[in-house]
Amino acid sequence: MIAEANQVAPERISPLAPKLNAWRLLMVSSAALYLEMILIRWIGTEVRIFAFFQNLSLIACFLGFGLGCFNTRQRGSLLSSLAAVTALVVVVNLPFSFLQAILKMMSAALSFDPDAALWGTAVTVTRSEYWTMTVFSALILAVFLLLLVIAMAPLGRWVGHYLETAPDTVTAYSVNLAGSMVGMWLLAILAVFWLSPPYWFALAFALIIAAQPVTLRSALGGGALLLITLFALRPTGVNPVFWSPYQKLKVSDYGNSQYQIDVNNVGYMSIANVTPEFVARHPELARQLENSSYDSPFRFVGSTNRVLVIGAGAGNDAAAALRHGAEYVDAVEIDPMIYSIGKRLHPEHPYDSPKVHVVINDARNFLRQNHEKYDMIVFGLLDSHTGFSGYSNVRVDNYVYTEESLRDARRLLKPDGILALKFEVREPWTWMGQRFYAMLSHTFGRSPVAYYVRQIGINGGLFDGTVFLESNSQRLWDKAAEPILSDFVKSHPTAFPLTPVNAPPPATDDWPYIYHLGRSIPRTYITVSIVLLLMTFLMVRPYFKPRLGSTWQFFLLGAGFLLMETQLVSRLALYFGTTWLVNSIALSGILSVLLLSNFYVKRFSPGNLGPYYLWLCGSLLANYLIPWTSVPVSATAAGILLCVAYCVPVFFAGIIFTESFRLSGGRSDILGANILGAVAGGLTQNASFVLGMKALLIIAALIYGGAAVLHFLRRGRIPVYGVAA
Repeated sequence: MIAEANQVAPERISPLAPKLNAWRLLMVSSAALYLEMILIRWIGTEVRIFAFFQNLSLIACFLGFGLGCFNTRQRGSLLSSLAAVTALVVVVNLPFSFLQAILKMMSAALSFDPDAALWGTAVTVTRSEYWTMTVFSALILAVFLLLLVIAMAPLGRWVGHYLETAPDTVTAYSVNLAGSMVGMWLLAILAVFWLSPPYWFALAFALIIAAQPVTLRSALGGGALLLITLFALRPTGVNPVFWSPYQKLKVSDYGNSQYQIDVNNVGYMSIANVTPEFVARHPELARQLENSSYDSPFRFVGSTNRVLVIGAGAGNDAAAALRHGAEYVDAVEIDPMIYSIGKRLHPEHPYDSPKVHVVINDARNFLRQNHEKYDMIVFGLLDSHTGFSGYSNVRVDNYVYTEESLRDARRLLKPDGILALKFEVREPWTWMGQRFYAMLSHTFGRSPVAYYVRQIGINGGLFDGTVFLESNSQRLWDKAAEPILSDFVKSHPTAFPLTPVNAPPPATDDWPYIYHLGRSIPRTYITVSIVLLLMTFLMVRPYFKPRLGSTWQFFLLGAGFLLMETQLVSRLALYFGTTWLVNSIALSGILSVLLLSNFYVKRFSPGNLGPYYLWLCGSLLANYLIPWTSVPVSATAAGILLCVAYCVPVFFAGIIFTESFRLSGGRSDILGANILGAVAGGLTQNASFVLGMKALLIIAALIYGGAAVLHFLRRGRIPVYGVAA
């Protein structure tokens, strides 16, 4: 602490063109966030393990950016960032079968965990073989993480340089925030037009090259690296590939107007041909059809006048509803590209029927805000391969499978209506089936009818799945007791015991981890976190200054803010949907509130931050204690109130950081400490697996409390910050 008073202020470099430097700060800030977001999204599609650990790549990007902030005196060229991006793209796309096999093995080894269903491949290996595969896979993972770090470090150096040498720290930080917002919305605009990675990376290269003084060397070098990157990203194979706002989709034509859709290089859904003409030519399909996972639930229904399909996909469930006499079908699908593919290719053309009303929206948001009544509600095979946001461990479908969501669905049923929930329950994660069984039993007050049907149809076009049926009426169980249906259920047993006894804990809006066995941190997450911690320790050790109080204060500010940001993004997803647009708006809202905080600091120069720490911690605790689900207003109004309430601590946190940063003279080393604190905050998110999502607010309050203690301890000294306050 005393050593802090003896620090030499960083050398001020008087820029010859302040406006030009501000423009370059805007450019490099835009490039940094934009590159971070496209790397998170792209590597999550191409290397499967990152699809389920999107905050893993986020943390690696934070680590690289923070390291760059520690070393602004040796800024160097941004070409090293482009070279790392090119190397990452080339390595992932090398056309060698053994390399692709290694990547698949890595994801399978790291994702195979009996405590968390990450859709890894279940393999039988000895303990020594398993640990050998795990260690080897962890080393490969470390290489990918290292490339992400190297890609972001030069950008961190330049951002830190421009902030440190700016004549007005607060104004420069505001430019940095504005640039971040620009970078985020650039990717959002590309998502609107469903553009593919070559467009993403071309724009990233252009931003990065323009972010520093352009020379012939940087232009030629950047252009050459871009050509290599675009060549590596070129389409291969005969099957068309599409990029939605959420994921990569590859369509394979199986003939006979049947198709398979792969999501992020993994088989995900089919387009099945069961038109009358096709069925007439295949008598075996005609015999099997009524027992498929799509058609069998309708055997238990009295009326099919109004049907709701949650997770409508390419149209198989909507087509089944029409085959069974539905007069009105609400088909809810979150991915507009999947809907577009189904509309063009499905042989029954369900989305062209005037009886089908397509809703492109998050399923949970639709259930929460809808008030129509249905004879049947079908939960399709939603099992998501995609995370909602790099700032959260929540998958796109997590909030669809909570007790609160099931209660919303029950509310929309007619008195004799039936809910049909389908899910792929596979070994060794059969406990997921027992969880659904227990949750439905608790929600409806009676055990569901449950059975398993195998994949059937020509080329297996009708997927297998475990089917759960529930209702508010006794008529379902009376129907299931009829001899034909009773024999059908008995001859199609499930892979798990039909009892809620010893079932895993239910998924809730506060603990939405339907794919986790219990309230613990799965082994996979621990392994990945250890890799990240080791990398962080080895890389940060030469630069981190643990003896300085300011280092730890800014470290804690970074950790607390990321946890708070995670909560805001996750809560908005709960009330407004896990869509890419909600994610973009949430992050824009956070950046806008921080800009407002900067304006406040610029206008009032608060100096004494004690009251702001109190307001910050108090508002975090208030948000934890308020029962938002019990507020007597509509779901939309509750979401707006929650958004405003969560913006309050963001505002105070922004004031605290900006004023502290101003008093420090905008030193890049404490900015690096702040970013590394965000790395720690990202790893601390795993505590939600044990304590629940809202508990992160308490942890954030405790972390900010620690930062406040350091602030008060330092107030008694007279540290030299580098510039006069």
